[in-house]
Amino acid sequence: MMMVKTSLTAALLSVAVIVDQSQAFVPPRTTSIAIEGHASSHETCLLNQRRNDDDGEAILSNQRRHVLQSTAALALAGFSSLPAFADEVAEAVTAPPVVVPMKSFVDNAKPSLFSLDVPQRFFSIRRSAKGDLPDEKTGKGRRGGTIFTAGDMAKAEVIAVERFPVKAMLEDEGYQPSGDLTTIAALGDPVAVATLLIRRREKDKPGTQNSAVLDRNSVVVSPDTKTMTFTFRQEINVQKPELLLEEIGVSELFRTTVAKATLSSNDGQMMAAFASALDQDFNGPDGVALQKAIDSFIATDQATS
Repeated sequence: MMMVKTSLTAALLSVAVIVDQSQAFVPPRTTSIAIEGHASSHETCLLNQRRNDDDGEAILSNQRRHVLQSTAALALAGFSSLPAFADEVAEAVTAPPVVVPMKSFVDNAKPSLFSLDVPQRFFSIRRSAKGDLPDEKTGKGRRGGTIFTAGDMAKAEVIAVERFPVKAMLEDEGYQPSGDLTTIAALGDPVAVATLLIRRREKDKPGTQNSAVLDRNSVVVSPDTKTMTFTFRQEINVQKPELLLEEIGVSELFRTTVAKATLSSNDGQMMAAFASALDQDFNGPDGVALQKAIDSFIATDQATS
């Protein structure tokens, strides 16, 4: 915007100088003096021609002055409209961000185990069929530990809630758990716990994804040490990267997942919510919505229900 104003100012100054020079311009007048007070017919014609030339110069000078003055007026009018143009640009830059509408989901099972918000366009499935639900002692079922799924298949965006015994998770990793298992701090280093959760999820969800990479800086434990959040990223195997490049402009695919794990149900079970999307979607409004879903996830306290 400053460059536009500077250019217009320079143009106005140039026009002003030209107008000033045009007004100061006076065409030279040539006169012929007749010898002994008499002018020949040839000299008389020359004088008439010069007068006509002088009149023509004056007309052209007036026309030039009028054109230059009109140009200056137009330039001034454009300059005066700059504030309105600046307001339009500022309004475009400060346009409100796209917000993904959300809806609330409260588990209607008996007993109710959790609640969270999901994007309105997502389908939602609460597992209830026998065999779909994880075993209370092993945390295993036909769908691993998953009890709830929501998502948008067109964009490969998924939210999942899992439930499994803390003791079983540690035993599967070769540990012999004992003592207090009611807080994240009691289980061990938070980064190590997040790694165990990711490893368990990868066992339950085999597929075309490579090993997940935990963002260690993303691991955060709540003040009561019962809940932790973290982020991890996975590269997805692409069979034909050149075809993918032609279709969507990238030759590699990565999936980012945000997660929350909690022991606040106080029943010996770990409840964990995972929300994931491809990077190109996660880095936009959809990623904000998925983060909101994880932030809203609450496990129901079974000790008081």
